[in-house]
Amino acid sequence: RRYGQEATDENLYGITEIHDELDIAVCLAAIELDLPMLALCRGMQVLNVALGGTLQQDIGNSDHWMREHTVDLTAGSLLAEACGTTHLEHCHSVHHQGIGRLAEPLVACGWATDGQMEAVELPGATWIVGAQWHPEDTASRTPQQQALYDELVRRAAARAAATA
Repeated sequence: RRYGQEATDENLYGITEIHDELDIAVCLAAIELDLPMLALCRGMQVLNVALGGTLQQDIGNSDHWMREHTVDLTAGSLLAEACGTTHLEHCHSVHHQGIGRLAEPLVACGWATDGQMEAVELPGATWIVGAQWHPEDTASRTPQQQALYDELVRRAAARAAATA
């Protein structure tokens, strides 16, 4: 219902409407408070839906299910700045859904080689970004993936210091 379409794919399971409502409410509250946010995988999808976008229920591409792939980031984007590069290796994906219609306030800033949108950011916010992959899976061996968490911590600490 919230995703702009009826659930039709047999791979859709495990998420209840209450879970969706909670995730969307937390996401919108974080945006309203301008808290730094790193929305990963379903989190990026929730961010898009919370702001009025839709999802593809099944992207029909096994390249994004339990695989590593590359992601190209827009130069100057928040994610490219955090990672120190516009080309990320070892992006581990575990998703069969993707962004359908991108919510108007969001800007796409990363794509897999097959054209699948993999990263977004919210212009005007302090640091609200989304990544469709799981950087935690490769952060221990890929400094550019770890850099996403380092930047989130840096931004959160700066926000806390500014509001103390």
